[in-house]
Amino acid sequence: MTLRRASLFAMMTALSALPASGEIVDNPHFNIMGAVIVWAADENSTAPVISDFVIDSGTGTTGQTSGDADLISGDVHTVVTGTLLATKDALNSIGTMPFLITNTDQGTLNTDSNGDGILDASDSLSAFGLNANSDTRVDATTTRSSFYVASNTAFAIDVQAQPPQSGLDLTLLNIIRLNMTSTVSGDDGLAFGSRAQAGHSGGPDAGFAAEYRLIQTLPGRRIFTGDQRTAAVDGTLAEQSIRFDAEYTIRAQNLAGYDLSLGTFDFEVDVVYTVFVP
Repeated sequence: MTLRRASLFAMMTALSALPASGEIVDNPHFNIMGAVIVWAADENSTAPVISDFVIDSGTGTTGQTSGDADLISGDVHTVVTGTLLATKDALNSIGTMPFLITNTDQGTLNTDSNGDGILDASDSLSAFGLNANSDTRVDATTTRSSFYVASNTAFAIDVQAQPPQSGLDLTLLNIIRLNMTSTVSGDDGLAFGSRAQAGHSGGPDAGFAAEYRLIQTLPGRRIFTGDQRTAAVDGTLAEQSIRFDAEYTIRAQNLAGYDLSLGTFDFEVDVVYTVFVP
C-alpha cells in the first residue's frame, strides 16, 4: 500500500509540472474580386484617363444599373478611333461628316476624296454630269469612336441610346446603325494590348451582338458578352487593355433616303455603354 501511494504521488507531481496551453486558430483568406478598368477621355476631353474602376458585386444584369461597384464617380468619354482625341469636340474642330453622291454619270462619288474620314477644304471632286436620276444621299456616312478595357475577369457590355429630343431625332435614330468590334493591340498615341487577349475566346470579332438600329437600343441592349479576361500575362494597364470600336452608319435605303430636302442638321445623341461583370 505504501508503494502504491508513493507511485500515485509521483504521478501527480509529474502532471503538475506540465505547462498550461491554449489553441490559436488562424484562417488566411484571399478573395480576388473581378476588376474591370475602362479608360479613354474624361468630361474635360483629357485623354488618356481611367474614369471607371469596376469591382464585381456578383449581381450584374442587363440594363444601365449593373449593381457592380464603380470606385470612380466619373464616366468615360470615347475617343475618335485610332486617336486619343475626345469625340465631344472632334467633329466640330476638324470638319463634317462625308457622304455619297449617287446616280451620277460617274456612278457613286464619295465626298471624302482624300479618305481621312471627314469632309473639309482638303477634299476635292472632279466635275460630274447631272441626269434625271442624280440623287445626293448620306447613305454611307460613318463615324467611329472607341474606349479601352483592361480586366482580370470576363465581362459584358450593355448599350442604351438616350431618348430623342424631336421627331427628326427619332427618324435619325431609326436610320443610324450601330456595329461594335474590338481591336486587341495598337498605338493610338499610347501603345496598348501587347500583353492582352480578346475579351472572347473566339477572337476580337466574337461575342458581339448583330448590328442594331440606334432606336432599338432605347430600352437597353446587350452588345458584348465576353468569356475571358483581357489580361493575358503580367504587364501594365495599357499593355493588358484592348480597344472597343463603335461604328455608327447612316443607311437609309429602306426609308427613301435622307436627301437635300431635309436641309442641314447637327445631330448628336448620347449613347451609354455599361461595362460590368455578369
